Amino acid sequence: MEDNREFSRVDITVQATVRAKGKEMVSTGTHDVSMKGLFVKGKADWPISTECEVHLILEGQNPPVDIEVKGRIQRVTEEGVGILFTEVCLEAYEHLHNLVMLNTDNPEKAEQEFSDHLGLKKK
Repeated sequence: MEDNREFSRVDITVQATVRAKGKEMVSTGTHDVSMKGLFVKGKADWPISTECEVHLILEGQNPPVDIEVKGRIQRVTEEGVGILFTEVCLEAYEHLHNLVMLNTDNPEKAEQEFSDHLGLKKK
């Protein structure tokens, strides 16, 4: 089966918090992290299309790195929510790029995706 996704996904667990409509969801894990979005495991009450704020906390630094992005709920399951990133600042972009590159099985393919995607090219 051919994978037609725009960006490679990495199966990595990072600490995540999602905030929307005055509520907060602290994740029990993440997976399918990409430059375009991620899946956050946990209980959430938000409907599809809800605008949200996502904080990914990367341990190992002092202080830990907080990647903040804006997103929209794209999928809701019993396991959690799929989130599409709608706003990613340059600093968050750099951290996401590094996170994907350090955890992908195919760095050449991931790097080609970054360079091919006009919406993510630096000016």
